[in-house]
Amino acid sequence: MIEMEGHINFEDLELEFGYSCMPDRLHYYNKEENAFRMEVRKWCKDNIEPVADKIDKERNQDLAVETLKSMKPYLNIIIPEEAGGLGKGILYRTIFGEELSAFNYAIATIFGASSCLFAGPVIEYGTPEQKTKYLSGIADGTKIGAIGITEPTGGSDAIGGMNLRAKKQGDHYVLNGEKCFITNGSCADYICLYAVTNDQVKRHKGITAFIFETDTSGFEVVKDYKHMGRRGQPNSLLRFNNCKVPVENVLYKENEGVEVLMFGLDGERTFTASQYIGLARSAFEIAYRYAQRRQQFGKPIYSFEGISFKISEMFMEIELNRIATAQIARMLDEGHYCRALVAALKTRNADAAVKISQEAIQVVGGLGYSEEYPLERYYRDAKIGQIAAGATEIMKYLISREMIRMWGK
Repeated sequence: MIEMEGHINFEDLELEFGYSCMPDRLHYYNKEENAFRMEVRKWCKDNIEPVADKIDKERNQDLAVETLKSMKPYLNIIIPEEAGGLGKGILYRTIFGEELSAFNYAIATIFGASSCLFAGPVIEYGTPEQKTKYLSGIADGTKIGAIGITEPTGGSDAIGGMNLRAKKQGDHYVLNGEKCFITNGSCADYICLYAVTNDQVKRHKGITAFIFETDTSGFEVVKDYKHMGRRGQPNSLLRFNNCKVPVENVLYKENEGVEVLMFGLDGERTFTASQYIGLARSAFEIAYRYAQRRQQFGKPIYSFEGISFKISEMFMEIELNRIATAQIARMLDEGHYCRALVAALKTRNADAAVKISQEAIQVVGGLGYSEEYPLERYYRDAKIGQIAAGATEIMKYLISREMIRMWGK
């Protein structure tokens, strides 16, 4: 650490990452849920905090994946008990996502793609044989999953712009095309992959979901992208050249993959909403501790309204977003579903993470902008929340469309 007279070194903040300035027991969780939250936090502190900075600075994908695989007590949260999992619901997944992201957002995203985006659709739509074959490896950390939607011609129009083709030939399909920006693409064993199987109908009626095994002949990882944030998380351009996929690997029904796709996206948005809270609260923690210790004009900068008001606003955003996330997760676990609420939650939490990490840098000042503190990492990581899993603008369009569907014109 650089020694600068009058400044507070990172180690001097006496941080206990994971929001130590708040009570261990949050009243919107019950006793069991709070115990799980604190258990995960301790595991993250012991196993992720020591490597988080190294993963980011070195863009160390191998270390990030290795750390993920060591999470064996938690990788099986959403996996059904019959497949070797705990069979917990969406609320537990959001608690885990928040705690994990408070320590390292890249590792949390690898988990989300594997255990939520791949395993989630298999749990919901898979045959008994598919569940038996593919979920146990995800649960014990020996296998990594991914989801394959985005293509170079797709972007926000993921369905209309899909060009990966799957042509049926006897007992298998032959796949040709590319996918881009695929989380876990270069480390995945399995991909929940979407391809066009019928060109003669509207696109949303002609897409099929497949369980794709990446050791299939003709599959190629063209490259991993280097991003400004979420470093250490593989994000890849994939190519499929006459890849054969057995008919029994169709997930759900031929030409009805859009239903699977939308289910996967809604699950992703709920999980990522919890991730943004984790990012925001770690930025908040640094700003709060720093403002209590940094002296200007003979007193802590926290005593000045310009600073204390910023920190109060951070607190309001985090706590209200946490409550909303917990409530919506419970609602989904009880079978009450509203796509507009999920989109609103994802959008609000993502915007809050960007704002809070930015304001935390402002509170800390020059050191906040430097690599002496991890605030710059939180800010870089947070930005993707307004782009991935549905850009902010697309989420607002989705909400407006859902309002008309629910209430009419």
